This record gives sequence, C-alpha cells and structure tokens, in this order.
Amino acid sequence: MWDRKEVKKEGKKHLIKNYWAFVVVCFLLAFLGCEYNTSTAVIHNYDNKQTVTENVLHSPEHLTTIKILGGEENIITNIAESFSNFHSFILKLIGSFKEMFNNQYHEALILAFIVIIQILYVLLICNPLIVGSRRFFIDNHYNDKTKIGKILTPFKNKYFLNTCKIMFLQTIYLILWIFTIIGIFIKYYEYRMIPYILADNPDMKSKEVFALTKKMMKGSKIKLFIFDLSYSGWFILTLLTFGLVGILYSNPYKSAATAEIYLKLKETGN
Repeated sequence: MWDRKEVKKEGKKHLIKNYWAFVVVCFLLAFLGCEYNTSTAVIHNYDNKQTVTENVLHSPEHLTTIKILGGEENIITNIAESFSNFHSFILKLIGSFKEMFNNQYHEALILAFIVIIQILYVLLICNPLIVGSRRFFIDNHYNDKTKIGKILTPFKNKYFLNTCKIMFLQTIYLILWIFTIIGIFIKYYEYRMIPYILADNPDMKSKEVFALTKKMMKGSKIKLFIFDLSYSGWFILTLLTFGLVGILYSNPYKSAATAEIYLKLKETGN
C-alpha cells in the first residue's frame, strides 16, 4: 500500500529535478483547457461576474458548468473536470436542436457546427494530451530531464484512436454515473488511473483498461480522496493568487505526486 506522505515526498523530489518542464507541461494543459482550469481562469475570463450572471439567468442549464469551473485541486472540481467540457457541449448541442424546432435553422446549424468542433477538440486533442502528460510524469520518475515533447507521444503511435476511444468511454461512463450521485465519487476514483494505464499501455483494450484500474484502485479510493483533500490549501492559494500558485507550484507538485501513486499501485497492485 502507498503512503500519502511518502508519495508527496517522492513527487517533490522528482519535480525539483525537472521543475520548469513540469511547469510548462501543466501550463499547456491549463491554457488549452484540458486540465487545471483554476490556473488560467483570468486568461480565459472564467471569473467574469457579468458573464456568469447572464449564463445563470438566461441559460439555467449551464449552471452545472459554471459551478465546476474550479480546478484540479478541489475535490468536487476533480470529479467534474473529467466530464464538464463534454457535458456542456452536449447541452449546447441539444440547444441547437431546440433552435431548429423553433425554425431558427441558421442559428441552430452554426451552433451545432461549433459544438461538434468543440467535442472533437476534447476527444482528439485534449484527451490524448492528458494521456501524453501522464507519459511525461511517469518518464520523469526514471529520467533526470524528460523532454516536454513526451506529451505528444499518443499522437505519434499507431494506437492514437484506441487512446481516444477509451478516454471517451471514461467520460461517457462518468456522465452516466453522475445520476447515481454517490456512484460518481466512487467511479471517479476507480477510473483515476486510466490515463496512466494508457500512457504505459496504449495498445490495451478497453475492457482490460477498466478491469486493471478497478483492480489497482481497490482499497485506495478513500486514500486518494484524502490525498486530494490534502491539497485544499494549495487550491485556496491558487484562487487568491489568480492561478499563479497553481501554475508555478501546486499543479506540477500534485501531478508529480499522483504519478508516484500510480507507480506504487503498478508495483504492488494496490
């Protein structure tokens, strides 16, 4: 079994030896809208009060999306981040069909086209980049100066579509599990190692990936929950510094430590 203090210590050690590469990788994921949303909230104007107010008043269906624009460090946003973008895109797509039924065909078609592009962006760009970042984090454990280009690994091998498919399935399953309320928390942690497994085994079939992550996370879901909670202070500091602490330290630190958890689970099985 892995120890929280130990993986944090190991994560910090491996972060220090390749600090700026970690910062760049995490910032790229944040800037591209893949992860760590809190860190680039100012850049993307997520905290614009007028926009939020208008969304709530005029588009109540977007309330869920607004609530979850928090960031990786917060436990609730941890779960929401896995499917928030895709979920909001689906809502917009449904809205486009609503427009069509109201005979506003021109606006509906434009909206549908934009949403489809957004979904493809998440499925074909963001998800592979997330898996690629896990490849970078894992390799950094073994090498002193892992190159940033490692995040592009999923785009360079012949298993690119397999990676996209399994990450897509993870998103769909999480969306379905949200209706069980408690189930979403359990499944989020059960699926937490999927990007790492794909980073290590891009050719693995979906059934094998889901079976392996379930086996690895048996007995570790609560521990990983507590691990996430231990970063709450960093989450607050990230908010107070408008994302600066997240960009320069907490995102890379937590990413390095989480990779250590995966490697411990991989070694011991739990």
